[in-house]
Amino acid sequence: MKHIDTSRKTVLAPADSKIMVDDFLAPLLQQLTEDARRISPHYETLWQDIQNLYFAGGKRLRSYMTFLTYEAFSDTPVASILPAAAAQELLHIAMLVHDDIIDRDDTRYGVKNIARQYLDHYEELIDDPEDRRHYSSSAAILAGDLLITQSYILIAETQVEPAIVLKTQKLLAHATFRVIGGELLDTEAAFRGADSADPLLIAEQKTASYSFVSPFLIGATLAEVSPIQRNILEKLGEQLGIAYQLRDDILGVFGNKAKTGKSVDGDIKEGKRTLLIAEFYKLATESQLEEFSLLFGKHDATESEIKRAKMLLIDSGAKASVENLIMAYSEYTHELLGSLDIDKIHYDAFSHLIDLCVKRDA
Repeated sequence: MKHIDTSRKTVLAPADSKIMVDDFLAPLLQQLTEDARRISPHYETLWQDIQNLYFAGGKRLRSYMTFLTYEAFSDTPVASILPAAAAQELLHIAMLVHDDIIDRDDTRYGVKNIARQYLDHYEELIDDPEDRRHYSSSAAILAGDLLITQSYILIAETQVEPAIVLKTQKLLAHATFRVIGGELLDTEAAFRGADSADPLLIAEQKTASYSFVSPFLIGATLAEVSPIQRNILEKLGEQLGIAYQLRDDILGVFGNKAKTGKSVDGDIKEGKRTLLIAEFYKLATESQLEEFSLLFGKHDATESEIKRAKMLLIDSGAKASVENLIMAYSEYTHELLGSLDIDKIHYDAFSHLIDLCVKRDA
């Protein structure tokens, strides 16, 4: 492991990390848009929509976690691993694009997502609403595929030894393997039933894998961190990722749409089997269960019906139960953090990151 200079007085802030990554990706996305225009103006439209979605929002936490881990264990400036850090943001956008299709959502970051943009593009071209939705979703799937490809190219362009590049690409591939498995289990839970998959397993595979474990391990791999420290980072990523997903489940029902930038009714309408719902079925009375069953998964539920379903989740104690579990995961991640061989300034930065993830409102 490389020597750590404990005399350093600064640490990269999340806001500065976001600027670095966005400044790096902006010309790349623009170049790809121009390359697409040379093929066809219709292909250019897809890349323009990708650019619009990328810059509409997002905290860029995955790249920040890679930078933070690398910086905590290496003296080399984080700019040297910028392509590898940025790669994870492209993968993330790809997952969001595909996730919105699966969840039948039309917005992301408060703007129309790729599939919804294409509904507009095709409005005067395709009369049948079902066909128009199909072709719009198809375009969005292609957008996600493009972003996944570019994420691997960026890993390959990171200026480190070829063996480390390969290890990093394998980490990204393994994270993708896990998140797709988690997505499938999450999707099928809506019709296979509550017992088809453990919501915590889904959270670990769908969210923790590529959003936390992978960024930490990629940063550690690039910094050539010891196996013991890598294991701690992996566990930290798993626990923090689950807490993050549980908070996301709460926000998906009780969040502020203006802050989250996405629907807060979709989970109820789609019948999404999160831990929040699992806790409800465990804690609810017979009358609450009976009433909820008429509302949950009802695609055309009215505003008042959705409001009532949310109230049942509160009255049953399900919301409070998940909130308590989030805090338990948060406490455990702080314990794991104490086992990392890092200086105080980076310890504080990791601690702030944990709080940022579990106490967020968007």
